Amino acid sequence: MTDWITRLGLGVDTAGAGARMRRFREGWPAKASPDVAFHRSPNVQFRYRAAGSGPTIVFTADPPMSLETYDAVIATFAERFRVVVLELPAMGFSATSERFRFGFRETGDEIAHFLRAVCGEGAILAFSCAAGLSAIDIAMRAPDLCSRLALIQAGDVAAFEVWKAGRDPKGILAKPIVGQLVMRRLAAKRMPDWYALSVGKRDMIAPFCACAATSFDHGAMWSLASAYQCYLDPRVTLAPPRQPVLSIWGEADRSHPPQNRHSLTRLAPQTQCVTFADLGHTPELEDPARVFAAITAFLDARAAA
Repeated sequence: MTDWITRLGLGVDTAGAGARMRRFREGWPAKASPDVAFHRSPNVQFRYRAAGSGPTIVFTADPPMSLETYDAVIATFAERFRVVVLELPAMGFSATSERFRFGFRETGDEIAHFLRAVCGEGAILAFSCAAGLSAIDIAMRAPDLCSRLALIQAGDVAAFEVWKAGRDPKGILAKPIVGQLVMRRLAAKRMPDWYALSVGKRDMIAPFCACAATSFDHGAMWSLASAYQCYLDPRVTLAPPRQPVLSIWGEADRSHPPQNRHSLTRLAPQTQCVTFADLGHTPELEDPARVFAAITAFLDARAAA
């Protein structure tokens, strides 16, 4: 693999950035949900929602989820928090510039820019899946931005190497250009299979699919191949975060192998763990009230200590 081939592949997901950003700001993505807003970091036009008041808690929409699936999460957590939900770079309707290269530290820098501008200091980072790696990175490199980590279906770097291999056993997404073209062609078709594999509450699969299909119809991105090739870099090293850590795990998620369950404890042994046997890859969406109870119990226990 050569650098120029990798750059060509990434260009499949970033080409036409200016027109895409304008289309997202002015079209359906700007009107699809209440309180939608955009923030421009150096290389990303983040799309997000914010509601409520109190301590800030930040969720990341886990693609192919978009902000439109987070109504119940926002309503539940806004009782106590200022809730912010953002779409990750080149996912959903968070368009990137053509300079964006999907690197791990680069992605963390863009998200940190968003956090500093939109969320302020001391936020609770409730990032999901592979975005949890960025949450840990940000907590270490910009500790003023993070007071607590309440990570959902997250793990250490080794866990995501296992996850990546399981989701791409033939290495198709790992191939520059080929991977991006396959995702562009098959994302909407792949989406129902992903939900069937990952969602624990089976009655939620149909509405999740309907929401994602509508988002894809309006140009939503799912740049999984570029993330596989650059963001999920096995050479990344992370230090144990100094902030308290909660690991939330939906055991009905069949996209992760059993050994990935609460693998955050390998990085941060003092991690507190909560498992939901009947929930899947996005427990905060499948049962917001139970995840709210778990996070508030974690925060209250830490405050009382």
